Amino acid sequence: MHLRAIKLRGFKSFPEPVEVRLEPGVAVVVGPNGSGKSNVADALLWASGSLSPSELRAERPDDVLFGGFPGRAPADYCEVELLFDNEDGALPELDFSEISIARRLHRGGEGQYLVNGAAVRRTDLVELLADVGLGGSHGSVISQGKVEEILASKPEERRALIEDAAGLGKFKRRRHRAELKLGRVQLQVERARDLEAEVKSRLRPLALQATAAERAEKLRAEIAGLRARLAQLELGEVEERLGEVEERGAATALERKRVDERLEALLAERNRVEDELADAAGRGEGATSALYRLRSAGERLELRCEAAAELAERLRAEPFARRPAQNPQREALRERARLTRERLAALEHSLAEREGLPPAARALAEEGEHLALSLLEVEAGYERAVAAALGARAASVVAADPAAALGLVERARKAGLGDLGVLVPARAEPKRPSRPPLLGAQPLSSRVRPRPGGERVAELIADIWLAEPSDLARAESGVLVTRDGHCYDAERGELWFAGETAEAVLLQLDARRRALAREADELERRAEETKPEAEPAPAPAARPLVALAERLGAALAGAAEAAERFEAPLRARVDAGSSRAGVLAAELRRLGGEEAEARRLAAEAGERRGAIDVERARLEAEAAQVRRRLEEAGAEPAGGEVCDGLAERIERLERRRETLGQVNPLAKEEYEQEKERLAELAVQRADLETSLRELEELRAELAETVERRFDETFAAVSSHFEEVAATLFPGGQGRLRLMESEEDGPEGEAGVEVELRPAGKRVTRLTLLSGGEKALGAISFLFALFLARPCPFYLLDEVEAALDDTNIGRFVELLRRYSERAQFIVVTHQKRTMEAADVLYGVTMGGDGVSQIVSRRLPREPSLAATA
Repeated sequence: MHLRAIKLRGFKSFPEPVEVRLEPGVAVVVGPNGSGKSNVADALLWASGSLSPSELRAERPDDVLFGGFPGRAPADYCEVELLFDNEDGALPELDFSEISIARRLHRGGEGQYLVNGAAVRRTDLVELLADVGLGGSHGSVISQGKVEEILASKPEERRALIEDAAGLGKFKRRRHRAELKLGRVQLQVERARDLEAEVKSRLRPLALQATAAERAEKLRAEIAGLRARLAQLELGEVEERLGEVEERGAATALERKRVDERLEALLAERNRVEDELADAAGRGEGATSALYRLRSAGERLELRCEAAAELAERLRAEPFARRPAQNPQREALRERARLTRERLAALEHSLAEREGLPPAARALAEEGEHLALSLLEVEAGYERAVAAALGARAASVVAADPAAALGLVERARKAGLGDLGVLVPARAEPKRPSRPPLLGAQPLSSRVRPRPGGERVAELIADIWLAEPSDLARAESGVLVTRDGHCYDAERGELWFAGETAEAVLLQLDARRRALAREADELERRAEETKPEAEPAPAPAARPLVALAERLGAALAGAAEAAERFEAPLRARVDAGSSRAGVLAAELRRLGGEEAEARRLAAEAGERRGAIDVERARLEAEAAQVRRRLEEAGAEPAGGEVCDGLAERIERLERRRETLGQVNPLAKEEYEQEKERLAELAVQRADLETSLRELEELRAELAETVERRFDETFAAVSSHFEEVAATLFPGGQGRLRLMESEEDGPEGEAGVEVELRPAGKRVTRLTLLSGGEKALGAISFLFALFLARPCPFYLLDEVEAALDDTNIGRFVELLRRYSERAQFIVVTHQKRTMEAADVLYGVTMGGDGVSQIVSRRLPREPSLAATA
């Protein structure tokens, strides 16, 4: 195996791609100082994995990149590739005839190692090269500084060079890793043993706790099953009682349904009777009004008939007498006042009968109680408005306090008079009229004046407003009423109409009565103020006047008789209406009694239904609680025992469980976990102990391999050293000797001492020789290393610089002797050294700082010399 070529790009002074083709033998690289010839040696070191900037003559890792020159930019990356001939299979790991080792570095610091184009780790690359002697401390690359280091090195350091030549670095690193791992495994084994002992110490208490927990769990399961059985029995009893309650509830619901149906029938019948009573009352009111008017007309006719008869009698009795003169105007006023008084009396008689009002209100009013409408004086034309505003309260009775009101209601109930409304003084202060809900609305109270005791009635209309019918729809609040009887409550959304109701008629009659009373008083006052005339009036002709008076009386009598004939049927109609109203009122009272009884039965059925619902809810809650207990038991119900026996057995088992005391419910689980953990720890400990034994065996094996290979390599190096020393020191001899280290090494290993005896001198150590002899001794030692562990190539960088011409000749002879066994790349300034070259490479550098390489082949025979 040998190095075929070196390819450089961007490395130090080689910015452009440069390829140096090499062949077996001796290749010499020459050039002036600073031309960059040593950069070729640096490239070999860098490509084989060197990380030390000092080995590469640099301060930082990226100093190996071409730094640039005026007119030439710095290199972005550098790459060095080494091509090896592997025809002999020196690297069996790679089944290739040619192997490429490359390293690449970018200016940002990112680096890469490549083997045949595939990226690898640096460790893999170093171990691969170490197998052919190119790894470790790069013993195949020797510079002048390396020679000086060998001259000044200690025996322990020379031993390290022999170990590198033996390829022991890989084995020592493996042994070091094995020892580190062995230490970690020992700690892990000790820790595993401690943990195993700790777990064993905890297993026995956990076993006892687990046994107690298991017994407690069995008792708990048995108790849970018994409790589930007890809850199951209780649930059956509750469900049986709940079924009985459901049956009673169904019966009660059926009874309530029958009562409700009866009540609905009664209500429908009552509504029918009330409607019929209202119709009868309306017809009776019309007949009564007609009868009142007919009676008033008949009474007036009778009075006029009597007046006509008296006039005729006076005219017959005094046909020719002279009467004192009278004022006709005064007489006319008196006659009008008398007729007005008669009409007033008839109207007051009609008011006293109170036709059309509810029976209870009429009866109590006849007994002296005050009706609400009788305590108000309503301005004429507003009777319907007041009746609509008061509604049913117009026919209410006014009481001084709640106790008196209750007394009135009781009187009406006992007398069977039907419904009754009673007004009592309000506890709260009366409302003050609020702002009108519509612009232009007037308070209804301005058209009403309460009589003494009517203040409570006046309060009912204190916040009601008069408006036109067309304005009702615009109202958004308050209560408004029209003169025609329309009433609208905007807040409640209710609209109603009061027509010719009995209350409105009575208010109209009352207003008419007041107007007639004022008219009669005014006429009487005017009659009294009129003075009588003093002059006598001439007597008229008596006969025509008598006849006229008689005809007038007859006509008035006929009209009175006609009025009497019409009065009978009207009276019959009024009596029939009153009779029918009485029958309907009696029917209403009967229906009211039946309704009250039905409502009582419905209330009783509702109470029973409520009690049943309460009992059902209680039983359902009890059943839910029992089911919850059954679910909480979390076990299958036990079989076959009654409630009393179950309760005693549960109590006995509870006492047994209490005797166990506080148990750890997780003890069994913890015991199983610790037991499993103990087994795992035992397996882990066994594995660790096995690993420990294997590591100890590996360490011993590696130590034996290192020792054996060192001994073999030392023997070979020592033999080759004697051979090389005989060449470089004609007549002299040299040998290598193991010696104890002056300072204790890390493993107490012996160092290597170099002993040389030039011709004519005593055997002495390397440190006691002259400068040239020291250099020759160091070169001998290095060549002995080369020969003991052959490498694909050897690079010698000005190692003969300290030698004179004679010794250089010996050095050249040494190169020629071993050039067939190894490939040498020599960097030199010496002409004598150039003579040993098979191929000569010249390195030059121009003004731009870029190195260039030229080559020339030099045959051993001068006659065959040719340029390359």
